[in-house]
Amino acid sequence: MEARMWNGLVGVAKETYTASLGEGVVPRPLMTPLVRGELAGLIWVRPLKAGQDALAGIAALANIAAAAGADEVVLA
Repeated sequence: MEARMWNGLVGVAKETYTASLGEGVVPRPLMTPLVRGELAGLIWVRPLKAGQDALAGIAALANIAAAAGADEVVLA
């Protein structure tokens, strides 16, 4: 992945999560699958409950990345 794209993805995630936490909101995990360095989409995990449900919901994101044929993912 191109460094500029990587820095942009990471920067947006950091800004969004920092702003959300500053407002007392815990953002849901976000995954961005990439195929050959191209962004295939943005996927937020469904609303979660603490514990096993959270683990299952986050793990389910892998199915979406696999369906897209992603060779890289960014998870925030």
